[in-house]
Formats: sequence, structure tokens, C-alpha cells
Amino acid sequence: MKKTIAFVHSVAEIGGAERMSEALIDGLAQHQEFAPLLIVPEEGPFSRHIAQKGNAIMITALPQPEFSSPFVTIRQAFALAKQFKQANIALLQCADLVCTRAVLPAAKIAGIPVICHMHFPVEAGYVNWVFKRMPKPAGYVYCSEELMHATREPLAVACPQACHDVIHNGVDIDRFSPNAVVNTPPRIGIVANLQERKGHIDFLEMAKTLCDQHYNLHFDIIGGDILQAPRQALLEDYAVKLGIREQVTFHGQVDNVLALLGQLDILVCASHQEAFPVSILEAMAMQKAIVSTNVNGIPEAIIDNHCGILVPPHDPKALSEGVKRLLDNASLKQQIAEAARQRVVREFSLQAYLDKFISVYRRTLTGQ
Repeated sequence: MKKTIAFVHSVAEIGGAERMSEALIDGLAQHQEFAPLLIVPEEGPFSRHIAQKGNAIMITALPQPEFSSPFVTIRQAFALAKQFKQANIALLQCADLVCTRAVLPAAKIAGIPVICHMHFPVEAGYVNWVFKRMPKPAGYVYCSEELMHATREPLAVACPQACHDVIHNGVDIDRFSPNAVVNTPPRIGIVANLQERKGHIDFLEMAKTLCDQHYNLHFDIIGGDILQAPRQALLEDYAVKLGIREQVTFHGQVDNVLALLGQLDILVCASHQEAFPVSILEAMAMQKAIVSTNVNGIPEAIIDNHCGILVPPHDPKALSEGVKRLLDNASLKQQIAEAARQRVVREFSLQAYLDKFISVYRRTLTGQ
């Protein structure tokens, strides 16, 4: 009988963390030893997308333990543990510390190990709140070396027995295959949910600079308000203020990033903080030229001036200069795009990503 790996998410929207869980779910669906299950607190685009592929879904409340109401917390934990046992879950993989904290008491009751897939840094005070008087996870998997170095210490103090692994995000190099396009006008895009840290204001100011310099371009903003913060209206208003609204398309949240990514000539990542974005790997796999900020784990994917152009964060002018270099030099653009594809194939394939996680699952379940 296959062992069920349950992927727990706090939201049912689609962001980078969800796309990486989707990649693992796709891989495990064909695996002889493990089977996937998605657990979310409500129905949404992510759960519907996973269900459409024929995968198992559990929609259930994931309330936070409240020690001011111990009897309610205990009752909720036993009810959730019963659901876990009925689903024959062997291991829980949580997408963040919020859902980790929600499932830890029930997992302890059910005797199910928990690992947390870390996609962004956390402060020591927050870690202390998460694990105060709580059972502890078996391990943490970080999506970049930089993230582990930045985050490991408070997690190791709170959970001294936990294992720590780095597994860089991976991409399906067959699905995200080379797709060279030459648009008139060229299309410059950003793929990111509309959180402030993703740098959309910088992207729009970059677009304004390029338009003012008489480049005929179109700009695509691919991603939605995943955290229900009303950012799209703010960004649309800002594009109007800059006088470039007609040159910008806001696509909102999309289920199929591949189709829109394939239409771009250049991908821009303007993030101020970014652990290891899957959108960059997908663009590299599709042989797209990339201009990105050099924050956090991004330089672990992009070698500057080899398979992408790296610039400082919070610097729209630097973004525009990077894009101009590619627009003005077609051979450089092609060279960088080809090197990007080669690097992904060599270092960040989906199969390598899946194999590394399976090793963690086996070690966690067997202790070896």
C-alpha cells in the first residue's frame, strides 16, 4: 500500500509555494511508493486545479491552537487527527509555519511526522510564538542556501531535534520547453502575486522610464491578490498616474502560467525579498532572457551576465538599464536565454527536485 504524503496549505490560491507543491503532487501521483493528498481550509483555484488532475483533496478547517481555550483546542486536535488517520496519512508537508502550527497537535496525536517547506525568512519572535508549548516538526526543507543560513538558527533553537535540508525549487523541463518569440512590440512581463515585496511599483516605474526613452513595448503583469490585499486597483491607478496604462495588461491570477510566460520576450523579477522564485526557473526553462534583482536566493539560480542580468533591488532605473541591454543587443539576449535553459536542465530539473524530496520522506519515515 502506498504511503500518503499530505501537502498542507493555508490558502487555496495559487502562488509560488503552491506551484512547487503541485510539481511534487504531479510526481508522486505516478510514484510506486508514495501517493499525494492536498489539504486546504477552503475550496479555491489551487484545490480545484489539483482536483481536476484527479488528485485527492481534503478540505477541512485548520484552526490555530488557542491555549486560552484548552478544551476547544484539544477537541479540534482530536477531530483533525481522526481525519488524518482516516486518510491513512504517513507524513504531513506544510507550506508555511502557520499551517504547521495548526496541524502539529493533531499530528502528534495521530503519530504522523511533519516537515515544513520554508519559502521565506521568519523572525525569532515569530518562531517562538509558533512553537511555544507545541509539538515539534521532524524537519525543515529550505528552497535556497541563503534562506537556510538566514532562518535556521531560531528554528534549530526552538526544534533542536529537527533535520535541516536545502532543496532548490525544480521545474518540469519538458513542459516548460524552449519557446522563443519575437513580438512587435516586445512584451516585458513580471510573474508574481501582488504583494508589495514583489516590486510591482518598481516594475511600473521601469516601464515608465523605457516608454519615456521611446521604446515601443508592452508590459504584462501576471499574478493576482493572493493574500486578498487590494493591490491590483492601486497598481492600475499608479499606471494611470504614470501615463502608461494603455501599455500595461493586468492578467490577474491565472491557472496556467505557462501560456502567458511563453508570450514574453523578457521576464523581469523586481522583488525586494524572494527566497527562490519558481517563475525564474520556469522562464529559464523556456529559454527566456531575464532581468532580476539580486536578492536572497536568486543568485543561486542566475549567474550574472551569463544566464540573466542581476541588478540591485529598489532600483527601477537599474531594471530599465538591464532590459535596454537585452533589447539593444539581440545576440546577447539569445546567448543569455540559451545559457539559462542549459543551467536549468543541468541543475534544477523537476526529477532532481522530486528525487531529493523522496529521500527526505524516506529518511523521515524510517529514521535512516
